[in-house]
Amino acid sequence: MIITCPSCSTRYKLDPTQFGAEGRRVRCTSCAHVWTQKPAEDLPKPVEPPPPLELAPVGLSAPSGPSPAVAARLEARRQAVAKAEKRRGRAGWLALIIVMIAVLAALALAREMVVRAWPPSEKLYALVGLTPAKLGEGLKIKLIEHKREIEGKTAVLVVKGEVTNTSSVVRDVPRLKASLRNGAGNELVSWTFATAQARLLPSETAPFVTRIENPSTEAAALNIDFIAGEP
Repeated sequence: MIITCPSCSTRYKLDPTQFGAEGRRVRCTSCAHVWTQKPAEDLPKPVEPPPPLELAPVGLSAPSGPSPAVAARLEARRQAVAKAEKRRGRAGWLALIIVMIAVLAALALAREMVVRAWPPSEKLYALVGLTPAKLGEGLKIKLIEHKREIEGKTAVLVVKGEVTNTSSVVRDVPRLKASLRNGAGNELVSWTFATAQARLLPSETAPFVTRIENPSTEAAALNIDFIAGEP
C-alpha cells in the first residue's frame, strides 16, 4: 500500500494491516505533517487505536535524525547562542580590564598616601615601575609675609604663606616644617604646622599662618618645607 503526504507529496510504502479498520494517524518524516490515513475497507477494526506511525519514504529507510529543514534551524540557533556567549565573554573581560586599570590608576595617584600608611608597599610600587611620589610633589610653597610683633610683653614671629597644587591631579598636603637658622646656616629652632586644607584640587591654593614666641635674635633666615607625617 502506497500513501502520499498531503502536505509535501512525499510517498510512502506501508503494510495496509498497520492501519486497522478505523485508520491511523501518521506523521511525515520529511515535513512533520500529521494526518489520519484511512485503511483498506476489508481490514478488521482494532479495539484501541495504535499510536501515530512514523513513516519512511518509499525506497528509503527511516531517517535517524531531524529533517534537513529542522536541522538547519537547530544549527542556526546553536550558532546564535554561541555568538551571544562569545559577546558576553568579551564584555566580561573588558569590564574586568577596566576595573583593573581603574584600581591601578587609583593606587598610582595615591601612592604617596599608601606608602606613608604602609611602608612595605614601596617595594611593590617599585616592582611595577611606580616609584612613590616625592614628598610634596606637585605642590608649591609660597612665603607671603613674616614679621616680628609684640603681643603684650612677648615677642612673636608671625609667618604667612600658601601652598598651591600645580599638578593636574588631587594632592594631599603634608605638614609643613618651619625653621630659623643663623648666619652660618645652623638651625636654631623648628616647629611644624598644617595648612588650612589637607587636600587640594588642581590649581587650588591653601593658606597658612604660623607663629613662634620669642624667636632667637640670632635668626638670619627662615626656611619652610614639607615634612613626612599625617597631612
